[in-house]
Parts: sequence; structure tokens; C-alpha cells
Amino acid sequence: MTRNDLRTLLNIALPLAQPLVGAMASVFGIGHTQAEMSARSQTPVVPAGYAFSIWGLLFALSIAWGIWQLLPSAGRDSLVARRLGWPLAATFAGSILWMVLSQLTENGWHLVAVMLLVLSASLTAFFVNRRAEHGLAATQAERWLIRPLVGLLAGWVSVATFANIAGAALVSGFFPNQGAGLTVAAVLILLACGGLVLTVLWIARGSPWYAAAVAWALVAILYANTAGRDFNLGVAITAGALLAVVLAMAWQRARRPLQAQFR
Repeated sequence: MTRNDLRTLLNIALPLAQPLVGAMASVFGIGHTQAEMSARSQTPVVPAGYAFSIWGLLFALSIAWGIWQLLPSAGRDSLVARRLGWPLAATFAGSILWMVLSQLTENGWHLVAVMLLVLSASLTAFFVNRRAEHGLAATQAERWLIRPLVGLLAGWVSVATFANIAGAALVSGFFPNQGAGLTVAAVLILLACGGLVLTVLWIARGSPWYAAAVAWALVAILYANTAGRDFNLGVAITAGALLAVVLAMAWQRARRPLQAQFR
């Protein structure tokens, strides 16, 4: 088997495995569900439960990518498949490892370590694709499959990583579990998350898909800290402010290259 054959195989096998591994507890009765694990280490940084439905879309896009890059007439020998195949395979593998550990163990720094690897791999795929976008005419696969996949995946994982950090810190005793300390810690985590997200958007010159995933998560955090769970005004205001800034930056950075063409 050649290196290219291995890359192609991993990019179809790993996406197909993701939903099966994610259902270890809920369907196959192995371990505890990720929702149960998350509830035992819940902080104000964790989005409302409905937000995690985005994984259904991410799983579907990942499988569609796997099929597309498998087809000889489409993506198998394409430059896009060669560029994105390995970082996406690393993202899928890391995601699977995180799902296994989250259903067999409790929240902790081992999950954060895996999530950081997923974040690194997903941002690598995102930036590689962003670099390749400029100056090239977008195909249908690029516009409706590849950009949504790498953008939504990197955006969601960017926020999920900091939620994971907050949960691990709570379990380890580094994160206050009540009072003003809880609010301050959650706000600081959100600001750190915002720093990463805004840096990514600045470097990438905007990305509607990345911004959409981040916005989805921030709206769910805002809802969780108002109507969804315990009311926390400080966290809600911070999430709302970050949401506005993220959307504004995504819009402005995306428009700048277009404006430059007419100067």
C-alpha cells in the first residue's frame, strides 16, 4: 500500500467510524455518555446541550469528504486531497480518541491534551485550505463541501477546546464552582477563547464557515447563562460581546479583498 492509498483509506474509514464511536455509550452501552460526563464537570463556558447537534452535520460532511476523495473521477488524485488528507485524517483520529476517552473516563487534562491535538490538526487543515483558496476559482466541491467542513470543524473545536479546559480545571480544583470566582474564571476562559478566534479570523482574512461555528457556540453559551441553565450575567454579557465582535470581524475581513479589487 502506498502513502497515497493509506491517506485515502484513512479519510474514508475514520469519518465512518466517528458516529459509531460517538454512540458507544448511548447505543452500545459501553461506558457513560459524553453528556453525562460533561454534566459532572459543567461550567458556564459549556454551550447549551442543543449546540452539540452540530456534530451531526460535521459527521455528514466528513463522510461526504471521505466519499469524494475516494472517487478517482473527483478528488482521489487531486491537489486538494493531497494537501488536506493528512491533517483531516489527524483531526478525525483525534476526535475518535477523544470520544473513546470521554465515554470511558471522567473529564480531565488527558482530554484537554487530545483536544489540543484535534485543534492543531483542524486549524492546519483550515489554513492550508484558506491559503489555497486565494486566486483560484472555487469548484462545487470546494464551495459546498470542503470549505464548510474545514471551517465549521475548526470553528467548533476552537470553542470546544476552551470548554474542555474549563471542565478539566473544575475537576482538578483550579476552577471555582460557585460565586464571583466562578464568573471571573469563566469570563477569563471566554476571553482567551475570543483571543484565539479573532486571531484566526484576522489571519484567515475572514471565513464565514469558521465564524458561523463560533457564533453557533457563543449563542448557545449566551442561552445557557440566561434561560438555559443558571443565570450568569457576566458570562452572558461576555459571550454576547464576543459574538458581536466575531461577526463584525468576519464580515469586515471578508470584504477587504473584494474592496481592494475596485480601488
